[in-house]
Amino acid sequence: MYIILRLKESAIPAMHNRSPLTTETQELIKEAEDLGVALQPLHPGSIDPTLTPYFIAEMPDRMTAERLVTRLQRIRAIESAYIKPEDEMP
Repeated sequence: MYIILRLKESAIPAMHNRSPLTTETQELIKEAEDLGVALQPLHPGSIDPTLTPYFIAEMPDRMTAERLVTRLQRIRAIESAYIKPEDEMP
């Protein structure tokens, strides 16, 4: 199970290690660490501004995913956070 995050523009450089961490990105990293999840860029290495805001986190179960989404939606660095729907056949 995965959650998808879209970061606010101000948080993108720090989360891609292109600038020092800000207060809002430190808050985001701490919340993820508190729940034991690692945030990874959805499109690593991309410099395309339409792709760089997206991050993904693998979750052990739905309850943890829901708890993290609820907590992350309160963080200033996050524009949106949601649980990725399960893949389906067309």
